[in-house]
Amino acid sequence: MYQTYLIDIDNTILDFDAAEERSFQNVIESYCLPFERSMLDEYKKINNNLWNLLEQEKISREEVFHTRFSLYFQTLKKEVDGIEAESRYRSFLGNSPELIPHAEDTLLQLKSMGKKLYTASNGVYSTQITRLKQAGIYDLFDGMFISEKVGNEKPSYHFFRHCFDHIPDFRQEETIMVGDSLSSDIQGAVNAGIDSCLFIRTDSSVESAATHTIHDLTQLLSL
Repeated sequence: MYQTYLIDIDNTILDFDAAEERSFQNVIESYCLPFERSMLDEYKKINNNLWNLLEQEKISREEVFHTRFSLYFQTLKKEVDGIEAESRYRSFLGNSPELIPHAEDTLLQLKSMGKKLYTASNGVYSTQITRLKQAGIYDLFDGMFISEKVGNEKPSYHFFRHCFDHIPDFRQEETIMVGDSLSSDIQGAVNAGIDSCLFIRTDSSVESAATHTIHDLTQLLSL
């Protein structure tokens, strides 16, 4: 039975898709441009490509954050300061605390069962902490492992080694990684030698190396 839960934040606990769309739209409109849904799709292609390169350790996290907006605006033939655009985006994103359905109740029940809960997230520390506090769930966690502070990104073994070294009385066989990403959460768990749980918000099925697959967070209670 699992006693320690490493839990991804974006699209596992907090609804990042909703936050991303609203924040991106606010950035576009802050540059006096009309927003269209197709613009977000194009931005996501650029952003996802950069994050994939980061997970492969081919670029730095600074390159992701400092260039993704400048690269996107180039597709609109508009020159912007990528760092300034990122700052605007971070400001909007920090005010996006929407929870995934049943997230808070599930965390509360896990806590009542005596489980140890830790975030295990790739992202900007201050942004993630702000969102968790605004969502009212920050105090439900026993610790925060966020890549900016850890110094490595999931799925790197070094990210998970840092987590293990900072969890009191850590037991590998009693630990599980919960997340929505095959490339960072599930592969990271494989790299680290711990069990994993893939969270899929739809009813679709996906072949993966995950130990468990769930479609509702309440299913964590029965693992």
